[in-house]
Amino acid sequence: MDGIAAAPAGEAATPEPVPDEAASAEIAPPPLNALPPRLDLRYQVRYGLVSGEQVLQWVNEGERYTLSSVASATGLAGVFYRGRFVQTSRGRITPQGLQPEEFWDQRGDRHSSARFDAAAGRITLMPAKGAPRHFGYAGEVQDALSLFFQLALTAPPPAGRFTYAVFNGKKLRDYSYEVLGEETLETALGALRTLHLARTADADGRFEAWLAVDRHYLPVRVLKSDDTGNAMELRIQSIAP
Repeated sequence: MDGIAAAPAGEAATPEPVPDEAASAEIAPPPLNALPPRLDLRYQVRYGLVSGEQVLQWVNEGERYTLSSVASATGLAGVFYRGRFVQTSRGRITPQGLQPEEFWDQRGDRHSSARFDAAAGRITLMPAKGAPRHFGYAGEVQDALSLFFQLALTAPPPAGRFTYAVFNGKKLRDYSYEVLGEETLETALGALRTLHLARTADADGRFEAWLAVDRHYLPVRVLKSDDTGNAMELRIQSIAP
């Protein structure tokens, strides 16, 4: 008979091993939350005695994304704090979320940039002054902009603490976060149901974010401070569309 070899007389046929599909198959990540192809978020910014505005733009190009942020002082403060603070993040959209490839940071006339090499697990920073710097990483990494949309795409986060490697434009750190619970937040858009997240205590200062549950888990309030104690607050003013 073609195709099947008979076992010799008196011997039992040895069954073919059955692959353990459950053990060999990788656990697929949960599907990402859907986001519109473009979003424009406008925030009121307070930094000490200075007030300003920040516009955050998300563009989804299918398998790629672009995020840009432009912040500037407004009113009388704009006379004393000239220039804009501009950041841009570009990269891929994977089943796990965002994978940054390029990050630009412009503060007035100072420019820096970074490139992410996922295959080599290395970030190369070209600072405004000085020689290039290199940072090694394993697994997933986010930058200062992509983190917000990574949280939105993968919300709600797992129970307990969760950690992201984050490149803030100057250094790479592992930050742990925890969910503090749901809160109703009064905003310029009305009362919003939010998920309150906070970074666990570390030497880099405070970081808290409120994600609007019914607005794609987008950040509608952010509180953060640096290691010198300077605090900044962002409050949502509009989301389009």
